[in-house]
Amino acid sequence: MHIFVIILNFNGKTDTTECVHSILTSSYPNYTIILVDNNSKDGSPEHLKTAFPHIQLIETGANLGYAGGNNVGIRYALKQEADAILILNNDTILHPNTLEDFVKESHNHPNTALGGRVYYHDTPAEMQHFCGVWDKKKGKFRNLPDATFDPETPREVDFITGCALFIPKTLLEKVGLFEESFFLYYEEIDWCARAKQAGFKLKYVPTPMLWHKESKSFATPRPPQSYFQWRNRLLFMERNLPKSEYRRWILTKLPRRLLMLILKRCLHSFTGNSISKASYRASLLGIAHYWQGRFGNGPAWIFKKPS
Repeated sequence: MHIFVIILNFNGKTDTTECVHSILTSSYPNYTIILVDNNSKDGSPEHLKTAFPHIQLIETGANLGYAGGNNVGIRYALKQEADAILILNNDTILHPNTLEDFVKESHNHPNTALGGRVYYHDTPAEMQHFCGVWDKKKGKFRNLPDATFDPETPREVDFITGCALFIPKTLLEKVGLFEESFFLYYEEIDWCARAKQAGFKLKYVPTPMLWHKESKSFATPRPPQSYFQWRNRLLFMERNLPKSEYRRWILTKLPRRLLMLILKRCLHSFTGNSISKASYRASLLGIAHYWQGRFGNGPAWIFKKPS
């Protein structure tokens, strides 16, 4: 099985370099790394070309977001007759056996998208949230691992994070690529939902291991996360939930959530820090842009550091 590892880079040359070096120690020989640069401004293309002259680097020429940038790499890999694709965050470090373990698990679970164990890089024995199941009552995903999760047992899930998503070619050919309207967040969850609707399975498997540099402090929402998660959560629900369930949530749950956001925004106008104020404002704007049908990249101000 020939694996194409797709790594999307956006102003992250140091992390990407460390990620590639970890792959190069792999015990599995039949792989190809594809680097996709999303119009970085930190000198990434020049650095990566020098550091890895024999690795294919594709420059998009624009920031296409997570969905669009990865789609560029996926299209290239499929043209090169990849048997499977591993979508991999650039801020990850792989165990030397990770690729080999994904291949073994893929043979055990054919026609199935797979996710492995993801640990925090800074606390390497602690598992990060990396997959989940849909909570119909709350209208959101319940992240795994949780108190009921057995890390030693494979299990079916409703989504696998794009941090490390192993996809056999047959699934991509039938399900398609990431939906680029999302730009950032929920695009891999949307893809997973479409895969399940097409009759394929998604599984957590315990043997592939990697470490992700995302900090636990990232759980505190920042304006970009607040904007994209609210906008794209609603877009995901519209695209993938039964119409009756979507309408019920919109009519009964969303008004209360919206009122709470408005109240918190007002409260933090007087007592909150600048990040909290901007985050609540971004949440409300994300909801507004969903209703207006404004997708793709977000407004420039959400990416600026709050003053």
